[in-house]
Amino acid sequence: MSEQTHTHRTRGLRYGREEAAFDRAIGFFDATYALALTLLVTTLDVGEQRAVWSDLGALDEAVGSQFVAFLISFVVIAAFWLKNHRLLSTFDAIDTPLILLNLALILAVVLLPFTTEALGSGNVDDLPLPTAVYAVNISCASILATVVYLVARRRGILRTGDDSATARGVLTAGLVLAAVFLASIPIAYFVSPEVARWSWLSLIVLGFLAPRVLSRATP
Repeated sequence: MSEQTHTHRTRGLRYGREEAAFDRAIGFFDATYALALTLLVTTLDVGEQRAVWSDLGALDEAVGSQFVAFLISFVVIAAFWLKNHRLLSTFDAIDTPLILLNLALILAVVLLPFTTEALGSGNVDDLPLPTAVYAVNISCASILATVVYLVARRRGILRTGDDSATARGVLTAGLVLAAVFLASIPIAYFVSPEVARWSWLSLIVLGFLAPRVLSRATP
């Protein structure tokens, strides 16, 4: 290792793609997402009652809401991992600020099994707080994922996707996702938690419309 490279690493703590530290960081991030996905299965609890397995109706009554919450969180975590995986594949290097931001993002992701368990529990899913906590959890993860991209772009680490249109698209997608989940919180308290959860489906429509509105608004 040259003296110049050693000095640059000491001052900036930046690790290039060819360095082992870069691979270890990416491997750690990927493994943590996989662990979060695996832990989701612990949110499914049907107990040991024989009656639960007597027929599909009894099984659905015991685990139906839990399974829906499990599927939602599985899709969400997988989407966050895929977005993060694609982003990191465009990195020329990774440095300490970006490692710390990814750790903050992972903190939000690994909390999802906990908030999912409350969301799918038949005992408390009619209360607004579990829906609100889950919505805050998802919103924080979405905002942090967007911040990771914006900081990487600002620090000149991205190899591709550095144009203004891409940056606006990433920012819009992240903010729309966070806004929909945050907007569901007052719905959970003033209308009902069930309606609040149904409001999350608006992301399907917004995800389709937002890129088209943005492209028309951009010269």
